[in-house]
Formats: sequence, C-alpha cells, structure tokens
Amino acid sequence: MSFPSRKAAIVGVYTSEQARGMQRTTASLEVECVKGALADAGLSHRDVDGLISMSFNTSLVQSMAWAEQLGGRPLTLFDIGSGAGSAVKAALAIASGLTNVVVVFCANAGFRLGPQGSSGQAGAPRVADMNFMIQGAYMSPWYALWTRRYLHQFNVRPEYLAEYSVIARHHATLNPGSVMGGKGEITVDDVFNSRMVADPLHLLECPLDNDGGYAFVVASEAVARDCKKKPVWILGGAESIYTDFYMSITPDWINDRGQAVRKSADLAFATAGVSRGEIDVAGLYDCYPVTVARDLEEIGFCKLGEGADYIHEGHLRLGGKMPANTDGGLLSHSHNGNPSGFQVIEVARQLRGECGPRQVADAKIGCALSQGFAVHGLGATLVMAAD
Repeated sequence: MSFPSRKAAIVGVYTSEQARGMQRTTASLEVECVKGALADAGLSHRDVDGLISMSFNTSLVQSMAWAEQLGGRPLTLFDIGSGAGSAVKAALAIASGLTNVVVVFCANAGFRLGPQGSSGQAGAPRVADMNFMIQGAYMSPWYALWTRRYLHQFNVRPEYLAEYSVIARHHATLNPGSVMGGKGEITVDDVFNSRMVADPLHLLECPLDNDGGYAFVVASEAVARDCKKKPVWILGGAESIYTDFYMSITPDWINDRGQAVRKSADLAFATAGVSRGEIDVAGLYDCYPVTVARDLEEIGFCKLGEGADYIHEGHLRLGGKMPANTDGGLLSHSHNGNPSGFQVIEVARQLRGECGPRQVADAKIGCALSQGFAVHGLGATLVMAAD
C-alpha cells in the first residue's frame, strides 16, 4: 500500500514554558501539553484513542495510567517515538483504521543530559557494556570530533558553521517562547568569544539543556475537517534507524553513501510526491551547527561538503531560500531532553500562518527532520502541506 497522503493531518499543537530549573514535575507538564494540544484542535480527551510518548519516563504502567485517565475508550495505539517518526506512525495507524485521533507528547522536568544526568556505579564496571560515556564524555566532545573532521575534510571555514548559531539566535528573538531570545542577537565574534566547551566547539555552538514540554495531535481526514484550526496535511514520511550511538566512528565516517537520515528523506519525498525544491520552510535537527550542515547534505538540499556554504549563503534565514528552525531551534529555543517534536510543531505553525514576526511568507509545503545519534543513527522525515 502506498503512503496515505492527505488522509491524516496535524490539527493541534502546544508548547509549554521552556526554561532551566522549572519547579514542575514531568507528569504535570505532560498533562498540560496534552490538554493544550487538544484544546488547540478543539477536541476532547474522550476523542483520543492513540498516544505516542517521547518522554524519558514512559513505561507500560504509565501507558495504562494514561489510558485510564483519558477515559471513554481503550487506547488502540501506544508507542514511543521521535517527533517526525511519531507523526508518520500516527498517520499510518489512522489510515489503517486502528485509530482516529493520536496525541504525540513529550516533557522533561529535572533530567539533565550527559554525565551530570547519570549516576555511576560504586564499583567497576561503572557503566553498561558498549556505553558511550565510558570515558566520561557525551554529546559535546563527540560532536567536537565530528566538527573537526568536517572542517578538515571539506576545508570549511569555522565561521561558516558559527553563522548558524547567529541565525538561530535571530529567529529566537522573534519567538517570545524561546529560552534565549530575550538575551538578544549575537554575532560570530560573540560565538568565538564564548567559552570553549570541547575544542573547536564554543558554548554558543552547543545546545540548550532545559525543562519544558510539547504535544501535537494527528487526526483522520474526517476529524480534521471539523477541527478548530486549519489542518496541516501529512503528505509523506518515513523513519530509519541504522547504527551510531556515539560509538561507531569508521574511517569514512562522512561519506556520500548516506545512512538513516538519507534513507528516511528519500522515502519521505518519494511518498509525498514532492521535490526538495518545493519546500518553503523546514525544521532541521540542529543540536550543533555541524549537524545542520550534514542534515542539509543527507536530506539532499545540497551536495556532500556544501552544507556550511548553504548556511553561509543565508538560505536558512528568514527571507532566505528555505528558512529553517524559525523558533530558534535547539541552540536558542529549547532542548528539553528529547526535542525532536519541536521541528514538527514549528513547521505546522508556519503552515497555519501563526508565527507573527517570524512568519515565512506564503509557506505552503514544509518538512521536519527528527534525528538522533548523528545522521547515521536515527532519522525521521515528515513532509507537510497547508490546507
């Protein structure tokens, strides 16, 4: 069966406050976000028959608790996923008749990323087998290696990557819900003058680590037509997983063969019947500037080694060829532990024309990329269209 294009739509979105050290519980944020997304759609909790959680505390018992609290009917879909991948799964479940209204949600309160968020064992072995933190490192040192390799392999000027941090902060200043927007604009000099975290990565090239939540609602065509807001139709999408849990670094690590992100993007655009050139606005996973460069290359917006030039040429800025991460992204809007739904939500808002001063003019078609563990490891691409 071909992908059920336009048989499901995103009909409600919600983001809570995003901040560091919020005096909230994860559960309270989850409830707020689920209720907020349903209210945005004009739906009731009794309409929901599917849930996909991206929170770190998801378990079978908690899934059953959600089913009880939502009431009205047994849930026929409960899964754990990524933002774009969850939207794809929801659309497929709806098209198959398993579900009618699916809420995708995530929240984090108090969990910190990296070694500071993990407790070691009292004695050896202090971490599990094949653990990426065996040397005490985590994301920033790993992405520092990746950045250094990318700069060397393609003779890239470091300021070209640093310019992405400047773009993200500018977008955040136009988003009152962002963590960093209130701190104002930054320059490339500001990026290079911020403290070094893991050479060559400076503080302003590293993602946020904060609390907060979000949710979005995917509904069938029949339900979507009667919702409060204009539907954002799911045209196509795919998810792919390979290997790269911050461990599998091969000599030809950056190559033109592509892995998870490439596979998901090729399938997503093929199922949607849309070309890369038709994308008006994008949500790219942007935990570090080098990630954006590689995402652009792997998705197919430019060739291998050209991602930094794509950033430098201004294509991702508001007013550029394909504005991306107009909420400020993971560097300046929010990185709430599992931020892979923010890209879907911001693109949906853009396609509904709700972004005010950061609105992309006449945005009709958008794509969102959820990613984890580099472009090799986990990738999910979603293509959406305005009503």
